[in-house]
Amino acid sequence: MKKLIILACLVIISIGLILYARQIKSKLFDTIQVIDSSSGNEIVERPQTFTLISTGDIGLVRYINFQIQQRHDPNYPFSKIADYLKNADLTLTNLEGPLIKSCPIVLTGFKFCGLDINVGGLIFAGIDAANLANNHATNFGLNGLDETTGVLKSNDITPFGLDDKIEYIYIKDKKIALVGFVELGNNWAGLNNATTQTVAKLVSEAKSNADIVITSFHWGVEYTKKPTENQIQLAHTAIDSGADLVLGNHPHWIQDSEIYKDVFISYAQGNTIFDQNWSQKTKEGIIYKFEYQDNKFKKIDEKYTIIEQNAQPRFATDEEITKIGARF
Repeated sequence: MKKLIILACLVIISIGLILYARQIKSKLFDTIQVIDSSSGNEIVERPQTFTLISTGDIGLVRYINFQIQQRHDPNYPFSKIADYLKNADLTLTNLEGPLIKSCPIVLTGFKFCGLDINVGGLIFAGIDAANLANNHATNFGLNGLDETTGVLKSNDITPFGLDDKIEYIYIKDKKIALVGFVELGNNWAGLNNATTQTVAKLVSEAKSNADIVITSFHWGVEYTKKPTENQIQLAHTAIDSGADLVLGNHPHWIQDSEIYKDVFISYAQGNTIFDQNWSQKTKEGIIYKFEYQDNKFKKIDEKYTIIEQNAQPRFATDEEITKIGARF
């Protein structure tokens, strides 16, 4: 009888150790347990993943702001691409120009703004976070930047790229750091300036406090296909300091991408929504979709877009994709 009791205790202890080991393994290898569809009852482990979509430049300003007000429809610029943008756990963009309550209708020039109600389009398109570190974010001063930040936050969109700040969000139990930078002279009040020292400092800090670090840069030379040496250096510095993904914008053309130390770099994704219909290349953009698995981002899809009516992108046809792809 005593032997049976000891044997039963050993069985119970063994089962407990097995369950504990499985729990630890699940945490260590970032897995989820699911029912095997073939048997209906067997527990199998599959890697837990999440998806991310990044866009080119989005500016709800100038002529686009005018069209939104004329149509009384902030969703108009996004109506043909919103369903795709929503189809990710995290969707990021670079937002060009402040969203403020008293934005005047201006169709020309380089002082940008859009009405605060234009944020409705970002909500409709499922935008989760917006990099504000760019050369138009402070077109209406630091007050305009603060107002934009408040508009985004009040609508559950995370603004990032603000001076000496890292934003942290959670996706499927992963702590993700969002760090935005603006190059273009390195003298932008209220924003993270993209010097190699600042990039290394903030990305290293983010890496020590988060599971995943995503960087977004506003950099380079407008209307060029190739990244500058400084873009390349900044991207490599970010990755050397711990970045898991490097996204870029500003040139208003699609630029080359690169894999450095197994990390994807997008130097520029062109225009997703912008009123630059004076050339074909400024009407083009690319949207990337990534999956995070096995501790890295893998690009799993890309969609080329063409802006029509100077305000509304649609997905490119196969023929247009071939023409754009032939440049790279």
